[in-house]
Amino acid sequence: MALGALLNLVLCLLCSSVELVTILLLRGLALLAVSVVQLLRLPGQAGNAALEAAKGAVDAAVELVLGVAWDVIVSIVSALLDFLWSAATGAADLTATAVTELLEAARDGGEEAAKALAAALEGGVDAAVAVATKLVESYVGAIGHVVENLNSS
Repeated sequence: MALGALLNLVLCLLCSSVELVTILLLRGLALLAVSVVQLLRLPGQAGNAALEAAKGAVDAAVELVLGVAWDVIVSIVSALLDFLWSAATGAADLTATAVTELLEAARDGGEEAAKALAAALEGGVDAAVAVATKLVESYVGAIGHVVENLNSS
């Protein structure tokens, strides 16, 4: 019996040793597999980070271009409104002056009224030419401003 117990003890120690070695080998292989998966996942994460950085750069560039375009549009509209306001006030002043002269000429006589009307029409033509000239100058200035902003960006 002692021999059976000794044999049982030796077999139990041998099986436990084999089991321990097997567990260590399998655990080592599992840890190695996890490490390989982690290493394979890192380039994907780096690629995602690079794509996010590129997306941020493109978003910033688009925002900058849209901001410059918005500023140019606002400048053009502001210049146009300023020009229209000055043209309207100039035309109103010219009209008031012409009406005043016509009323005075109508008191003095018909011939004087015709001369004043001709002078008022001539002044109106001059005003229209001045408005067209200012409009072209504003357009050229706005285009120059747009080109300047695009070159500086």
